[in-house]
Amino acid sequence: HRISQRLGLTVHSEPVHIERDLMKLFDRTLWDPLSHTLIFHGRRICTARKPACAACPVQDTCPSAFHAENVGRKPLRVRN
Repeated sequence: HRISQRLGLTVHSEPVHIERDLMKLFDRTLWDPLSHTLIFHGRRICTARKPACAACPVQDTCPSAFHAENVGRKPLRVRN
């Protein structure tokens, strides 16, 4: 969800719609490695709170580079 939005691959937040957007963009043979690549990228580089944009290999094409902290994140919960 977060990585797909940050990379500009989708504007949706619902998994079904995100999956449809990705399926339109990538050939079926790439779906499995794409999933693993996005997960790895989110764990190692494009983390939720402090993305490492300076170390990111796709920073030149990323629409969220250097201001990605709030892109693709769930809204904060209001606690009473």
